[in-house]
Amino acid sequence: MKKILIFTYLQRHFKKMTPIINELKKNSDVQLFVVLMTQEEKQLAIESGIAYSMLDDYTEKKRNADFDLTWGLEPLINAIDRIQPDLFIAIEVNLILRNAVRYCRQKGYRNLIIQHGTPNKYSLHAFAPFEGDCFAAWGQFTKDFLVEHFVDGAKIVLTGGVPFDLSYSMKPDRKYIGEALGISLSKKWIVFTTQSPGVNNMPTVDEIRAGIIQTVSTARNFPDHQLIIQIHPQQTVEEIRKIVDKVPRHHAIVVKYKNTEELMAASDGVITFFSTTACDAVIMQKPLMHINLSDDKDFYPFAQMKAAYAAYDESDIKKTFCALISSGNNLIDGQKLAAGYVNYLNDGNALSRVLALIYTML
Repeated sequence: MKKILIFTYLQRHFKKMTPIINELKKNSDVQLFVVLMTQEEKQLAIESGIAYSMLDDYTEKKRNADFDLTWGLEPLINAIDRIQPDLFIAIEVNLILRNAVRYCRQKGYRNLIIQHGTPNKYSLHAFAPFEGDCFAAWGQFTKDFLVEHFVDGAKIVLTGGVPFDLSYSMKPDRKYIGEALGISLSKKWIVFTTQSPGVNNMPTVDEIRAGIIQTVSTARNFPDHQLIIQIHPQQTVEEIRKIVDKVPRHHAIVVKYKNTEELMAASDGVITFFSTTACDAVIMQKPLMHINLSDDKDFYPFAQMKAAYAAYDESDIKKTFCALISSGNNLIDGQKLAAGYVNYLNDGNALSRVLALIYTML
């Protein structure tokens, strides 16, 4: 029986690994070990019926916080030593994972890193240098970026993104969502997925504030459209509502809906900054608007591929919002090309390819 150790340290990582875990659980030839760091992951594991252990089980040292990366490396190494996996699987190689991957290489444990987020020059530390055995990449866009930054292309396998499998085939219950959020079904829905400041402070707090205010202000001119602002997990409804309420007589709503992708799939258009929800929107072929008020105009390739409209200045937002409303369907051809570029084959079968890769590595 082959032993697989899967480690995650954030709730959003565990969510993306859950479909893989659930499939591996079905294989009687695999002994699966799922090791977690935080209480949020633990709660999700309990709700999903997934057997798990915590990093605390592999050390006598007490952590200083729920999310304690300084503390976490030692128990993770201990877990690897105790389990002696045939394959170690994790998401990306930043923080303690780079050291864990290096340790696996030293001890002869094979390892697979699965892509979690979109690569860019600001998040390069999460991707390169790459010391693992294999990297499961969403698509050619990722591979091009990694190879450009000196990652060995032979270590990169294109699988597509497992989270995008659901986006590809999602058929939401619009009536249920409308009733849950109190939104009129007779209006067209525009979903704005916000962000908190990311790596290298992009977007900045000021850019986030300006993007929201200008969008909410413009949306007042379209009473037959409902602007739905879906907050980022690191934000609160209250803090975003304070920004939105600076616009007089607005009709936007601020929500924290349980499933962002489901909300987007029910929408008639999507707005975001640099979020990976932009990839979901392209895959769903939803009219897409980027707000990019930074100096870096090429964060995503979608505007250049005619798969999205982009606002690069506050003064552009009104014009771009109008284009989203009136000409969103003109993006479909570009989105078909872009979807395959960021999500390999874009056929809803990424999970099958990741599983096949895992079994070839055992």
